[in-house]
Amino acid sequence: MTGGTIVIPDAGSHPLPPYRGLLAVDVVRFTDNRDRYLPELSAMLPEVLEQALSRCGQDRIWQEKRFPELPGDGYVFGIAPQYLPFLIHPFLDSLQATLWELLPSLRARDRALTMRLRASIHVGPVYDLDDPLRDRKGKTTNDAFRLLNSDQLREVMAHAEPDVTLVGAMISERVFQDVVEGGYTAVHASQFRRVAAEVPEKNFKQHAWIYVPRLTFLDGAPGTDGRTAGKRDGRTDEQAVTGASAAFHERVGQAFTGGTFHGDFTFGET
Repeated sequence: MTGGTIVIPDAGSHPLPPYRGLLAVDVVRFTDNRDRYLPELSAMLPEVLEQALSRCGQDRIWQEKRFPELPGDGYVFGIAPQYLPFLIHPFLDSLQATLWELLPSLRARDRALTMRLRASIHVGPVYDLDDPLRDRKGKTTNDAFRLLNSDQLREVMAHAEPDVTLVGAMISERVFQDVVEGGYTAVHASQFRRVAAEVPEKNFKQHAWIYVPRLTFLDGAPGTDGRTAGKRDGRTDEQAVTGASAAFHERVGQAFTGGTFHGDFTFGET
């Protein structure tokens, strides 16, 4: 806007914004905590992220983060793309460990008080010119939030033991190809599982990869009796994973037991 006049961008070619890695997190079932604790949990989130980065020797990621924002029950910031391997490892495992250490003090205040996090890691062109009205806005950021809020990641966390599995992450296809398949991070490709991440109400569906540092299942979760987990019933892999539900019976992250998740899960080649 110049002199009160709105300037409409022309239809010509424009420079591509710089590529930025994105980390987005939010608190699982945030509003299930008592209302009196919500402001404190929200304020605590940046401290948890900073501590998790510090304990795994990645302080520079926090110090150099771009356009950080705290939208209530979550947090998002950008990083230089070369730091993406370290966001996957060692950061996600460090985040699990940090939340694990925090849990007793939360429960000492209120037995129902908890902090579990969903995370997404993505990369792409992002407006970043120290302009708070425009920075971070665009498709790359929108997609990072869609991955974070996908039904598949929510389902994983809903079926996990809440006192043990404190972090679940969705890694975008682009990050997986460049960072994991490229061999730039210490986590092996077999520790991820490919899914069709969906947010139906936003008409969003993209392939992505779930990584959970410490995955467990609640007693009685669908498929944990072993009658369906891992079976193919003579179907092809494609048929077995694109029906109403799909079964895992392999290792993800540091621990894995059998279980069934609804939605479109596909097993990545490892």
